[in-house]
Amino acid sequence: MRTSSFLAPIAVTALALAAAVAVPAAASAATPAPGDSAHPRVDLATAQSRATDTATHWIDALTAQISRTTADTHLDDADRAKALAIENDDLDGIRTLQTTIAAATSVSQVRDAVRTAADAYRVREVALPQVRAAATADRVTSVTLPRLEAEQKKLSAALTAHPDKSTPAATAALADLETQISTVQSDVDGLATAALALSPDAVKADPTALSHVHDQLAGVRTAVSTAATDAKTVRAALK
Repeated sequence: MRTSSFLAPIAVTALALAAAVAVPAAASAATPAPGDSAHPRVDLATAQSRATDTATHWIDALTAQISRTTADTHLDDADRAKALAIENDDLDGIRTLQTTIAAATSVSQVRDAVRTAADAYRVREVALPQVRAAATADRVTSVTLPRLEAEQKKLSAALTAHPDKSTPAATAALADLETQISTVQSDVDGLATAALALSPDAVKADPTALSHVHDQLAGVRTAVSTAATDAKTVRAALK
């Protein structure tokens, strides 16, 4: 079981349930001032319905992501297996939560079940982002990089064959294209593995862990975009 906190909506539900059942005796005995309204208690059926609806929403999100992960032909086989293990583990845990909620005989039991789940799973905050980051990194490795490398070789050969069109701007752009390709290679190397190695516990201990992955992906995207601009500059010079 991956450990840490659960999805934010369920955490909100937990707080709402806690507020509903943890009304101090003195407060409940007090007479509301004119115009005040007492905080309504949540009955068991309502508590169960709210918590179950939220869990169902995330089950749907995980199920959809599992389908995408399975069908993604650009994912490395080892990364796909790891991603599916993460998604299915969280899915099993949330389904167990639903069973626990349905069997509860009091609002406090529902609240406790949600709190337990809040310490065990982070679907929106960890599982889905890390799987999607890994998929993006693998796509860059298997599709984007080979295309950029092929383009660089083609443009380099074309400039060599047509030295009259090898302007300073074209030469500089070609050199920068090579630099950007090297940057992409360096930044994307091991990135999918790093993303999938994260756990809710690791992210809880270091809240910046996942943002580091996203920052590195952003750098990869920037390098890819710059490389595309460089290639466009060289193609324009060859016309």
